[in-house]
Amino acid sequence: MMDLHGLVSNPRFIRTGLFFSQHTPERLGHHLAWSAAGLVCRLKPAIYRIVQANLGQVLGPEAGDRRALNRTTRQVFYTAIRGYYDLFRAWRLPQEQLVASVDIPEAVRAVVRSLWNQEGGSVLVVPHLSSFDLGGQAMAFYLPETQVISLPDPSPGFQLTNELRRRAGIEVTPLNSAALRQAIKLLRRGGVVSVGGDRPVSDLDVPVPFFGRPARVPSGHVRLALKTGAIVVVACCFFSPGTRKYTLHVEPPLEMIRTGNQDEEVRLNMRRVLDALERIIRRWPEQWQMFVPVWPELLEA
Repeated sequence: MMDLHGLVSNPRFIRTGLFFSQHTPERLGHHLAWSAAGLVCRLKPAIYRIVQANLGQVLGPEAGDRRALNRTTRQVFYTAIRGYYDLFRAWRLPQEQLVASVDIPEAVRAVVRSLWNQEGGSVLVVPHLSSFDLGGQAMAFYLPETQVISLPDPSPGFQLTNELRRRAGIEVTPLNSAALRQAIKLLRRGGVVSVGGDRPVSDLDVPVPFFGRPARVPSGHVRLALKTGAIVVVACCFFSPGTRKYTLHVEPPLEMIRTGNQDEEVRLNMRRVLDALERIIRRWPEQWQMFVPVWPELLEA
């Protein structure tokens, strides 16, 4: 049985990918990524069913067209494999060239620059879209200090990936109590903390409606913002077929709504953040790389 999730979390895969990306022409690398995505879709490993279940909830009635769903699924795997190839190539570039490989519209650049030194700090919430790692590194170029809160207890492969992120000037801290304390300190001095907002992390998270169905997506970003007075900005990196480049997109900054009731504040502000995430994912569903079940019950149906 093909275990893609285990593959990409293997240090040997990361090192092989770094070597391969440096010795394979871009056009050939992208062609091979498309072929590899086709192979995944023919073999239909467990991760294929997970992607289809997640996409089915996002696409709604459109998912009833099996051929369209299959095409979108292949695009997801192509986006993921190509994204790794492009990321590994970019990691060898000087930082200025890496940033230049991502299209950052002037209005987006202005928002990114404004995140630093906000009273209470800024919390970036990022979906797993396109080459989100590459976009995050381009964004970090404009910020004096960024802390990324990553998955707890990372595998050896993800530890290597985190080390490569640190070389780009990003402080990566796996989720734990020490990382949260560090994040609060950084936010209170006007810094920037980045988290993923669309991936289930813990069974302890309270289910909230996400694309019309309860999901255990994290709420820690909203709780951090409420605690420190930070603004929340939902941002993503998407691949534009028109420009053939990765492009940064940001949603309007959100100031947290205060009611005096903590549970109500979390619920109201989570809804606003999830609305922004849903807009982004609905716009680019073929680039949403969600390889864990967001709605596990769909796999049991």
